[in-house]
Amino acid sequence: MSRGITKPKMKRMFPEVADILDRIESVNKSKHYWFFTNYAGKYATPSGKNRTVSLGAIIDVLNENGFDVEINVKPNQNKKQLWEEVLKP
Repeated sequence: MSRGITKPKMKRMFPEVADILDRIESVNKSKHYWFFTNYAGKYATPSGKNRTVSLGAIIDVLNENGFDVEINVKPNQNKKQLWEEVLKP
Protein backbone atom coordinates (compact mmCIF):
# COMPACT_ATOMS: atom_id res chain seq x y z
CA MET A 1 0.00 0.00 0.00
CA SER A 2 1.40 3.34 -0.94
CA ARG A 3 1.82 6.13 1.55
CA GLY A 4 -1.43 7.71 2.73
CA ILE A 5 -4.80 6.04 2.73
CA THR A 6 -8.04 7.54 1.50
CA LYS A 7 -11.59 6.29 1.75
CA PRO A 8 -11.75 5.14 -1.91
CA LYS A 9 -8.40 3.33 -1.61
CA MET A 10 -9.54 1.57 1.58
CA LYS A 11 -12.84 0.53 -0.02
CA ARG A 12 -10.95 -0.90 -2.99
CA MET A 13 -8.22 -2.72 -1.06
CA PHE A 14 -9.90 -3.67 2.24
CA PRO A 15 -13.69 -3.36 1.89
CA GLU A 16 -14.41 -5.05 5.24
CA VAL A 17 -12.28 -2.52 7.14
CA ALA A 18 -13.83 0.33 5.15
CA ASP A 19 -17.30 -0.85 6.21
CA ILE A 20 -16.27 -0.89 9.87
CA LEU A 21 -14.83 2.62 9.54
CA ASP A 22 -18.10 3.77 7.93
CA ARG A 23 -20.03 2.43 10.94
CA ILE A 24 -17.63 4.12 13.36
CA GLU A 25 -18.04 7.37 11.44
CA SER A 26 -21.83 7.20 11.71
CA VAL A 27 -21.62 6.74 15.51
CA ASN A 28 -18.46 8.63 16.57
CA LYS A 29 -17.73 11.17 13.82
CA SER A 30 -17.37 14.08 16.24
CA LYS A 31 -14.87 12.21 18.43
CA HIS A 32 -12.68 11.43 15.41
CA TYR A 33 -13.55 14.50 13.31
CA TRP A 34 -10.07 15.20 11.92
CA PHE A 35 -9.41 11.55 11.17
CA PHE A 36 -12.59 11.26 9.07
CA THR A 37 -12.02 14.65 7.44
CA ASN A 38 -8.54 13.59 6.29
CA TYR A 39 -9.72 10.05 5.44
CA ALA A 40 -12.30 11.58 3.09
CA GLY A 41 -9.66 13.90 1.59
CA LYS A 42 -11.82 16.94 2.30
CA TYR A 43 -8.91 19.39 2.59
CA ALA A 44 -5.70 19.75 0.62
CA THR A 45 -2.13 19.88 1.87
CA PRO A 46 -0.04 23.01 1.18
CA SER A 47 1.25 21.27 -1.96
CA GLY A 48 -2.31 20.81 -3.24
CA LYS A 49 -2.76 17.06 -2.68
CA ASN A 50 -5.71 15.72 -0.72
CA ARG A 51 -4.95 14.87 2.88
CA THR A 52 -4.77 11.18 3.80
CA VAL A 53 -4.47 9.06 6.93
CA SER A 54 -1.84 6.53 7.94
CA LEU A 55 -2.34 2.87 8.70
CA GLY A 56 -1.37 3.68 12.30
CA ALA A 57 -4.19 6.25 12.53
CA ILE A 58 -6.67 3.67 11.23
CA ILE A 59 -5.49 1.15 13.82
CA ASP A 60 -5.83 3.79 16.58
CA VAL A 61 -9.42 4.61 15.59
CA LEU A 62 -10.32 0.91 15.44
CA ASN A 63 -8.74 0.28 18.86
CA GLU A 64 -10.47 3.27 20.44
CA ASN A 65 -13.79 1.87 19.28
CA GLY A 66 -13.36 -1.61 20.73
CA PHE A 67 -11.72 -3.50 17.88
CA ASP A 68 -8.55 -5.56 18.11
CA VAL A 69 -6.35 -5.38 15.04
CA GLU A 70 -4.37 -8.43 14.00
CA ILE A 71 -1.92 -8.15 11.14
CA ASN A 72 -0.99 -11.35 9.34
CA VAL A 73 2.07 -11.33 7.14
CA LYS A 74 2.66 -14.12 4.67
CA PRO A 75 5.08 -14.53 1.78
CA ASN A 76 3.83 -13.76 -1.71
CA GLN A 77 4.79 -16.69 -3.92
CA ASN A 78 5.01 -14.37 -6.95
CA LYS A 79 7.78 -12.37 -5.26
CA LYS A 80 9.69 -15.30 -3.81
CA GLN A 81 13.20 -13.86 -4.24
CA LEU A 82 12.33 -10.76 -2.22
CA TRP A 83 11.05 -12.49 0.91
CA GLU A 84 13.65 -15.25 0.73
CA GLU A 85 16.32 -12.53 0.95
CA VAL A 86 14.61 -10.98 4.00
CA LEU A 87 14.28 -14.31 5.81
CA LYS A 88 17.88 -15.44 5.33
CA PRO A 89 19.57 -16.08 8.69
